[in-house]
Amino acid sequence: MKTINRHTAQTFNTWQRPLAVAVLAACSLGAALPAFADAENDALKREVAEQKVLIQKIFAELQSLRAAQAAAPAAAPVAAPATSVGAKVASLVPGAPQLSFYGALDGGYEHISNVQQGSNKGSLNRLPSVTGTIASRVGVKAVKELTEGYKAIGVAEAGFNMDDGTLGQGGRLFGRQLYAGIDTPVGTFTFGRQYSMLLFGMDSSDLLGPNIYGLGSFDYYLPSARFDNSIAWRGTFSKLSMGINYSAGRDTKGGTPSSGTCAGEIAGNANSCKGWSAMIRYDDERFGLAAATDVQHGGTGAAASFFNGTAAIPFTSSGDTDTRTALGGYVKLGQGKIGVGWLGRKVDAAAAQVKSDIYYVEGAHPITTRISVDGSFQRILNKDQGRDGSLIVLRGFYSFDKDFATYLQLAHIDNSSNAQYAASVGAGISPPAGGSQNASMIGLRYRF
Repeated sequence: MKTINRHTAQTFNTWQRPLAVAVLAACSLGAALPAFADAENDALKREVAEQKVLIQKIFAELQSLRAAQAAAPAAAPVAAPATSVGAKVASLVPGAPQLSFYGALDGGYEHISNVQQGSNKGSLNRLPSVTGTIASRVGVKAVKELTEGYKAIGVAEAGFNMDDGTLGQGGRLFGRQLYAGIDTPVGTFTFGRQYSMLLFGMDSSDLLGPNIYGLGSFDYYLPSARFDNSIAWRGTFSKLSMGINYSAGRDTKGGTPSSGTCAGEIAGNANSCKGWSAMIRYDDERFGLAAATDVQHGGTGAAASFFNGTAAIPFTSSGDTDTRTALGGYVKLGQGKIGVGWLGRKVDAAAAQVKSDIYYVEGAHPITTRISVDGSFQRILNKDQGRDGSLIVLRGFYSFDKDFATYLQLAHIDNSSNAQYAASVGAGISPPAGGSQNASMIGLRYRF
């Protein structure tokens, strides 16, 4: 019996010692876990505190920088390039062209009185498609420095209708402008679809420009005065600017109402659908003067319209010519500006010879930093067709900033007994012969 107990005791002692060691280790580990967790928490708290101190330091430095900027005199703003409306997109590739994306969205709601549409007569409410104060567009401009004083340039600009999103300018993808060329110390040389120089000669005195109520109400060509297939040169030398544009086929897809198309570029007939324009202007700080001309030749598919209710004149011979000549000037009076001008037109075609003259006086003045007004009185005389008219326009703008504005504009037009000039632009909006019209529009304009 004693032998068995001795053996049992030895066996117990054999496994008891390791068990005791394991138990003691487990107890020690259990006691150490809370201490380990406390150490981790303390480290995390110290790190959070250090981050908090760093953030407070950064905020203090930013506040100090803002205070210093506020106390410093304001720097003179850097003028944006005249040819770009949008912000520049910096090139990420060395040597790549510098790109600018720009555009304008302009539209609103219009009411026109005394509209004659076939047998329907009355007031018309609509969202105009073509324009409000400026035509809606998006564009991209590219500039690449070649060497000192020489740059490669290009523009692709699309126009579209705000009411339904369709393309303007006869459905062209880049109907407003599409050209490439080179800018040099002696001027810019470009080729493609480009503005007539008539517009550059008139834009300083015609303050309303392509507005839906304006010179375009008497001559629909003015808002769309461009040449396809053209080469151009334009230069500015101190206060004097000049330019010339030549087209071998001025209008391949149309765009001006009641004027057809005129593609040209016919072998053996260089004058068919040819067009050219030129301008010269002088701009001083307080005043300016300008002269311009635009000459178009007839060809297959072309017509010449005076937009007054008379039928379009056949304009199918390369010997037919449609010439517009403009003289204008402006003067600045304080913050205001007054522009005056004359636009003469002469159609000399085998089918008819017709002349017209438009005279205009326009003014613009800011009321406050956000509110501005402008207006115009325009008169057209067309003795050959016995159709005269007078247009009065008044506009007001409220600008939320330099790019976004809302506007209200009013117009009234009077016609002679046979004339049907419309106050606004577009198809199907003319009054009855000899009728007058009132028109109004409220809209928004966003430039980017």
